[in-house]
Amino acid sequence: MTFSFTDFFDRTVHDIANCTRKVLISVDYRLAPERPFPVPLQDCLDVTKHVLKHGKALGIDVNSVGVAGDSAGGNLAAAVALALSKEKTPGIPPIKYQILAFPATQAMDLRTPSMVEIGERLPLPSAYQMGGFWAAYLGLDPTKLDEYALMMKYNRHVPPQLLEKSKFAKYLDRQNLPEKFREPRPEIMKNYYTPPEKAGVVSSYDAKLYDKIKDTLVNPLFSPLMAPESDLSGLPEALVIVAEFDVLRDDGLLYAHRLRKAGIKTELFINRGYHDDFFRVYPDFLHSKTGEKSLEAMCSFTEKKA
Repeated sequence: MTFSFTDFFDRTVHDIANCTRKVLISVDYRLAPERPFPVPLQDCLDVTKHVLKHGKALGIDVNSVGVAGDSAGGNLAAAVALALSKEKTPGIPPIKYQILAFPATQAMDLRTPSMVEIGERLPLPSAYQMGGFWAAYLGLDPTKLDEYALMMKYNRHVPPQLLEKSKFAKYLDRQNLPEKFREPRPEIMKNYYTPPEKAGVVSSYDAKLYDKIKDTLVNPLFSPLMAPESDLSGLPEALVIVAEFDVLRDDGLLYAHRLRKAGIKTELFINRGYHDDFFRVYPDFLHSKTGEKSLEAMCSFTEKKA
């Protein structure tokens, strides 16, 4: 949503197309901060609708189309699935599945166990960077993104009661995570974690910032995790891929939990790697054995959708 471009992912897209023997269309959507929410989502929606309307001319079976994305793209794929499931436009068949790899599904709580545990240990993405990405996508002043990134990293963008007592708090409940991930693991945080008080962060939230973003934060097309169950229940089946050592791990786990609770057939694949580790620019760049397993899970899931 905020950086990169389709050519950057060309080899990975080729790998997926090669193993699934399916047509893949990579959307070169416009990026924040120049084009914040909902522009990137609308670009993805427009392309998806075009494919569903005119797929035959592209050699595509429109009755077996799925959406997929990783990281920010996982957010957009989930949002496209939500939007299309509600629209039910005449002449546009429903999508059949969604693949959400390392998805960013919410910007309300950037102090999830995985954010705290991994947020200062790995360089990309860090918890601070995620705060900046979200701030850009929210359309906040681009000259102050560093300031907003730090505020969001420590949840100063929302009032505490929103995370504790609101109707949205239950979607972020740590009890919805697998037991081993419900608390940050000290052995992983060791020597890498800086408590807020040592970072010079004040504890009070910024009411002016919250007032600017409060409606967007809970918009399901911005934060799919915040969707009401009635919206989730109409979604296609899903594969959710998360990495154990990724700040976005809990975003994916919490969304998979909600999909299952809404009655959606959902496969969950947890690899022991890091963020986007199936992604490749060159044959060996950012490539790993755990990433291979994620790619295999994606291909296996897709092959069954013929």
